[in-house]
Amino acid sequence: MTVPVGRAAAAAILAALLGAAWAALLYGWHPALVIELDRDLPRNVSGLYPVERDAASGLTFAWTGEEAVLRLPGLDRSVSWTLDLRMRGGRPADDNPDVAVVVDGVTVSTGRATPEWSDVRVTIPARPDRRGLTLGLRNSATFVPGPGDPRALGVMLDRLSLHPDGIVMVPRPALVGTAAASAAMGAGIAVLGVTAGSAIGGAVLLSAGTSAIVARGFGPFTDYPDTVAALGLWIGLVLGVSAAAVQYRRPVRNTARFAAAFSAAALFLKLLVLLHPNMPVGDAMFHAHRFQGVLAGNLYFTSIAPGGYSFPYPPGLYVFASLFEGLVRRGAADMALLRTIACAADAAAGLLLYWVVVRAWGNRLAGAMAVAIYHLIPVDLAVLTTGNLTNAFAQALAVGALGLMGAGRAGAGTYAALALVLSASYLSHTSTLAIVFTATVATAALFLLRGGPSLRRVAAGVALATVAAAALSVVVYYAHFMDTYRAELARIGQETASAAADAGGRTIGDRLKGVPYSISTYIGAPVLLFAFLGAVELARRRETDRLALALGGWALACALFLAIGIVTPVDMRHYLAAVPALAIAAGYGATWAWNDPWPTHRTLWRVTAAVFLLGTISTAFHNWWNTLG
Repeated sequence: MTVPVGRAAAAAILAALLGAAWAALLYGWHPALVIELDRDLPRNVSGLYPVERDAASGLTFAWTGEEAVLRLPGLDRSVSWTLDLRMRGGRPADDNPDVAVVVDGVTVSTGRATPEWSDVRVTIPARPDRRGLTLGLRNSATFVPGPGDPRALGVMLDRLSLHPDGIVMVPRPALVGTAAASAAMGAGIAVLGVTAGSAIGGAVLLSAGTSAIVARGFGPFTDYPDTVAALGLWIGLVLGVSAAAVQYRRPVRNTARFAAAFSAAALFLKLLVLLHPNMPVGDAMFHAHRFQGVLAGNLYFTSIAPGGYSFPYPPGLYVFASLFEGLVRRGAADMALLRTIACAADAAAGLLLYWVVVRAWGNRLAGAMAVAIYHLIPVDLAVLTTGNLTNAFAQALAVGALGLMGAGRAGAGTYAALALVLSASYLSHTSTLAIVFTATVATAALFLLRGGPSLRRVAAGVALATVAAAALSVVVYYAHFMDTYRAELARIGQETASAAADAGGRTIGDRLKGVPYSISTYIGAPVLLFAFLGAVELARRRETDRLALALGGWALACALFLAIGIVTPVDMRHYLAAVPALAIAAGYGATWAWNDPWPTHRTLWRVTAAVFLLGTISTAFHNWWNTLG
């Protein structure tokens, strides 16, 4: 173990230095803090009422109370800062309050708010003797809208920004947190046994991504850097210990090392985004409340789908999360717990694709490519950031079902495991029940009809596991909602027959026109191209292959629910369900484009493949970055 320990130590030192350097560079390059008032704000901001939206213009804003306060501990005060405000009094001209800008308890500017939106600029004097800033907006008067709204309102804020008038240093906690997290992740990746060049390249990229996220928005001014350091330590530790344990038993291929390192890095960066103080709450608070209800003993409840349809909301994620409920205090921390569990399950599902592809086809490069593409498909993170955590968790379990059908050993143990995995996924989200049940039935049919004698027994095993899982799920949970099914199916049938628009005002034609946009946004053109190439090659070379047939059944189910989503207003999130099949097909297609085309055009194919892979990476990181506003 001397060489791995030395390599890990060297990688940790290099990554820590790079993390600190990137944090200082990226924060110094863009130190401005911009608050757009379009999402919930962290505890640094007090005295603001919840964000509102003007229905006519779409403008988001927030009312202040008598005084609003912004606290930025660690802010570099060696230079002056410029405060820009966009605000309005929202009252007649002679009734608007005076607004005083208070810096560290001292009033530096006072002006009268106007009836309409206006821009205000104030210079905050430098104070080289201290770090940190406490900025207040104090109104000379407030008003109460009426009996139905007892709030004491000051002024309306649309935007607040702070820009330094010179070069500033990143707050110390962000510097330390980024360096510590980068060191832990660098050491974990080095223990995998990657080459020195790969370790250095990984340290450069991962430390840069970490620093860019930590330095953004409120990241440097909360306890978020401590969270980043803890995440890096735990993920790096689990990665390093797992790698050492596996390599102690058997040698590990470079493609497997890449898949593990990429999955760990993707998990780390996704969690940095999900737990960032700029991250919108979305539906995560809804899940926190449901989780607290499950802890109190309530397992049976319904929720509202797009279009206003009521449907059962199975508690699989919450039941699993209850095993870890003692790790956090009840409240907002439950959101972080659920986000972490859903994201970790998703990372494990992505890594599982490597085993699936290698076991089924022996193609290690295709397996590694499938893992990377799985994590880079935009809809994978979009579901997590929107807060559809139960759907993400159920989808991760469904990937296990796809793997058992496509690459598991034929035998009673595999079918029993398949039934258990299917049951867990069915009991975690309703759309997973619908789509994955259909996918397993379609897969069993393809095994029977196209797989030949060798797959007939497998078809029977898959069908039996599917029926057993569905029966268990119905008995345990879904049978409690028969009245809900009757009411909602009657409504869906009536609205479909009359071509009525759903609650969002979209007709069948509107939903059909939106399909190309949804596909390009959720999946992306590069992945679609690689998946198309992979599907063509699979059909040509592996027509009766077990994994290829499983992918075909999965794709048929997703296509069916795509059609249902056009004809009816019911959205079963078929784009998310398609991710594992698309990732495997795209990984196979990318590998073929890199290795197997006609020798006389190999260079052109490789350049094309590299360009589209870079496009896939660019699209993914663009979506990750924009999530934080």
